[in-house]
Amino acid sequence: MLNYALVTGASSGLGREMVRQLVLERNLTVLATARRVDRLESLARELPAGKVHFLAGDLIEPAFRERLWNWAEDTSGGLDLLVNNAGIGHYSEFSDQDPAIVRRIVEVNLMALLDLTQRAARSMQKRGSGQILQISSILGFFGIPYSAVYVATKHAVNGLVKSLNYELRGTGVRVWASCPGRTISEFSLAAHGATKASVPLPRGAPTDRVVRSILRGLDGRQAFRIPCLFPRMITWFSHWFPAMFDWLMARWSLSYFSARADR
Repeated sequence: MLNYALVTGASSGLGREMVRQLVLERNLTVLATARRVDRLESLARELPAGKVHFLAGDLIEPAFRERLWNWAEDTSGGLDLLVNNAGIGHYSEFSDQDPAIVRRIVEVNLMALLDLTQRAARSMQKRGSGQILQISSILGFFGIPYSAVYVATKHAVNGLVKSLNYELRGTGVRVWASCPGRTISEFSLAAHGATKASVPLPRGAPTDRVVRSILRGLDGRQAFRIPCLFPRMITWFSHWFPAMFDWLMARWSLSYFSARADR
């Protein structure tokens, strides 16, 4: 039975909706973290009293991650669910990308995730139960141009899940990933580093529907869950028809995504 969850990146998008649904539909007490304390405060106010606790900070800082984990364990008495949702992206040609941006993407998307996953796995193994949910992406299965670093981090996350499924077998600890496609959120605008994309972006799936599909995976055993039909079809096509998929990507995606890259 799940009682306490820690959700990172909880101030907006999938993370914020994840907190809402875990509280309202799963009756969990959620420990939420993000950089924007005002967003966390408003989230706690809109949900039942005592069901959301929060600690604001930047996951890029190892000292904050240690403080976050100690706070979460002390508050919960032992976490039942860790949701590594925090993530950032940036559209750019890799050879011209600012090294500081590269470093931040890797730190948030991968290093912070590795750190919290290791802490959770250690703690949950001692108790013999728990779930670690990584919010990855369908881009953990294939690539697109002008998102090389983001794609690389998501491939690494998916590889981590595959490896930990072997290591943690029989311990009572489950590690799995949800790999959504585009959702309606602030993520794309933040990735562009602008208030408006240069050309219209494809409409994403509604955030509440994506999160509801993700959370159904809490009751299953899958290592990977792809919410919504269209992302599942793309991923299936890339796996079973790789040559045709690569041909289509080479023919179409360079011109399409180049309009979005910071040149």
